[in-house]
Amino acid sequence: MEYTLKAGALYLHDRMLARIKNCFSGPEKRIVSADGDLLLQTEIRAGQDPRRAPGDVRQRRYSLVDAAGKEIAQAQPDYAAGDEPETVGWPVCRTPRVDHAQVRMEGDYELVMQNSQNYQLQQSSGETLVRIMHRGLNGGWDIETKKAFSPAELCGIFVFCRYIEQENEFLVV
Repeated sequence: MEYTLKAGALYLHDRMLARIKNCFSGPEKRIVSADGDLLLQTEIRAGQDPRRAPGDVRQRRYSLVDAAGKEIAQAQPDYAAGDEPETVGWPVCRTPRVDHAQVRMEGDYELVMQNSQNYQLQQSSGETLVRIMHRGLNGGWDIETKKAFSPAELCGIFVFCRYIEQENEFLVV
């Protein structure tokens, strides 16, 4: 199936199926139906692994919960190969690059950031199930799927992509 995501709304042809809304503060997002009913919510949870540095991205978990508060998907971000702090240290002028996350959602997948405009959700075999591609100057995103994910789940996967992209932003205070 081929979807379009524009201005936070997911469309199939010209019919809006779901919308991503920002919460008042923080990185949390709400995914609502075309009628405005809450379907899912995303959040970033911090772990407390003493073996990891406090700013280590592998301490974070992206969570997708339904309206009843039950977690239906989880993603754990990770550093790009060769950019792990254990290998190259902590860079002074930038953050270590994050380019993928392990996703558990009715199975195990890998969400891969090819660049800031193209993402793929892959099975462990390497088969691509979801492709998310920026539309360039037109704005918005094209989403192609091989597996039947719900519109709300596709919005959740998209939010996970944006979370990965935010991990690569250098925080200036």
